[in-house]
Amino acid sequence: MRLLIHGLNFAPELTGIGKYTGEMAAYLENHGYEVRVITTPPYYPHWKVQPGYSGRSYRRETDQGVRILRCPLWVPRQPTGIKRILHLLSFAFSSFPAMLSQLSWRPHLVMSIAPAFACAPFSLLTARLARSRAWLHIQDFEV
Repeated sequence: MRLLIHGLNFAPELTGIGKYTGEMAAYLENHGYEVRVITTPPYYPHWKVQPGYSGRSYRRETDQGVRILRCPLWVPRQPTGIKRILHLLSFAFSSFPAMLSQLSWRPHLVMSIAPAFACAPFSLLTARLARSRAWLHIQDFEV
């Protein structure tokens, strides 16, 4: 089973969705799934990209067998409603080419982790083009 995860937060973030999604991906990889992740550099909960990462460039890495592609992301210093929307959209648009680059891999399932719900249309399009299933996993509501 080839699983493509599209989500804003991922390991090594130690809290919230990043921790959950990172542990889930590692578990599935260690139990026979082939897992790839399209995500951002770690920035949460401090709202600052962690040292050793860049919010301005793409970066490939592998952790516990999981192939990870980190996409550029704008992180506001002081998040407000409008700035958070722009923050989410920056990942949605920077991750779209990365999602399309996975079409030749032909994932069986494309999972979009919300937040960021703004990524869901791109996840769905990728799944349709790959002729795979799409799954929207709402881990937290964006209100």
